Amino acid sequence: SEQGIDRQTTLGGGIGRYLKNTNRARISVLGGFAWQRSNYNESSASAAQNVAAAMIGAEVKVFKFKKTNLNITATLFPAISEPGRYFFLTNESYYIKLFSNLSWNLSFYGNWDNRPPAGLSGSDYGSSTGLSWTFGNR
Repeated sequence: SEQGIDRQTTLGGGIGRYLKNTNRARISVLGGFAWQRSNYNESSASAAQNVAAAMIGAEVKVFKFKKTNLNITATLFPAISEPGRYFFLTNESYYIKLFSNLSWNLSFYGNWDNRPPAGLSGSDYGSSTGLSWTFGNR
């Protein structure tokens, strides 16, 4: 909402590789191409934008079964149809089981555009935290 985006659709494809894939960690990288359509809200002067871009991504997952896990993803989209423009997205989350069925989580997201439409912010980011209680057969 900070960037004035009502809906953003990204379609892409590429090829990736696991750099590490064990019972405690998974690290992967990805490269390819994407198409992104951004529909901006009515208050902005810009209509929908279509951008063709390269796609470079990485994901890191570190976990200990039923105890804790950390997940970090980051994707860079250098625009091909608008040279010099890029989009960067990231999501991080951390989960830890405190005791019994009680767990705690913390997450962060970020979305950056180095050339947003006039009058709109080039970044949107935030975080959240929460407690959860799991019950039932698991």
